[in-house]
Amino acid sequence: MIPSTSPASARAFVVGNFVQACCWHVPRLPHPGETLEAAQLQIEAGGKGLNVAVCLRRLGVAVEVLIACGDDQAADTLLALLAREGLPTTHVHRLPGASGWGTGLIGADGQNCIAVYPGANRLLSAAHAQAASAAIESAQLVYGQFETALPAVEAAFALAHARGIPTLLNPSPWQAPPPTLRQVTHTLIVNQVEAGELLGLPEPLPVTPADLAPALAAALPGLRARWPATRRLLLTLGRHGALGGELDGDGRWVLWHAPAPVIDAIDTVGAGDGFASGYALAVLQGQPLSTALVWGNLCGAHVAARCGVLEALPDAGQFQSLLASAARLRAVQLRS
Repeated sequence: MIPSTSPASARAFVVGNFVQACCWHVPRLPHPGETLEAAQLQIEAGGKGLNVAVCLRRLGVAVEVLIACGDDQAADTLLALLAREGLPTTHVHRLPGASGWGTGLIGADGQNCIAVYPGANRLLSAAHAQAASAAIESAQLVYGQFETALPAVEAAFALAHARGIPTLLNPSPWQAPPPTLRQVTHTLIVNQVEAGELLGLPEPLPVTPADLAPALAAALPGLRARWPATRRLLLTLGRHGALGGELDGDGRWVLWHAPAPVIDAIDTVGAGDGFASGYALAVLQGQPLSTALVWGNLCGAHVAARCGVLEALPDAGQFQSLLASAARLRAVQLRS
């Protein structure tokens, strides 16, 4: 599982988003109408797209990011962060009004609930993506998510798809994707809630991979009709690891399960972004899906075992340690 090539020449483009995140650590998630005293408060820059851009850059990938912020102090925080992380600001747009803001409650068991005010993220447009066409078309992978304006994601994905560049979409927070986006998305990353919406699976979904895999296998053939460009579906399962489906040369779906490393989960916010980053790194290095799932799990678990997100995102040295410590961790192909 040790990388055979350096990521130094790998290039990714991220359709990002930025929220000034405020997270309260509480004994447990409160019931409706209940007030709890928090034991800790964390304030840091966040956002799915920003987290993935930062993590990929720390892992050694050359990253260009399209992102919007407001004309407030939070935007100054973002620009300072990008400078520290070595991320270029060519396609960072400072727009009128407030930046994005988010709030999260983190229970002692690591579970969370989150609310986000998108602010300037919703002001990104297709024109902003078109202005970044040179960077998009020179990338080897383009990542997008739903915490920013969809026209920008659609335009970036269309540019990439036309050049045969893989597009990786995390459709979270879930909303029905427009047909144009479904036609240019190569890979989908979803959690169990989003998988139910995406595939129309009955709730509640099974928890364990062994119970969930048959329902997933039965639903995947119908995905092709609605998402004609999609070749991979990744389903994150927290402590149960991840399931991955991939179309083979005969048009049949092949399923893999990669177990997660055993950790004490402290804060699961951002674990999905860690997973997306580890998976993307594997893709950029030409690794198969079975390896990419393991790499995603390792990075996601690294984040979940620590407080906060930005400080928990692994760098290249930490990732090498993760690989060495989990050398026996392997994905297993499931029978369809």
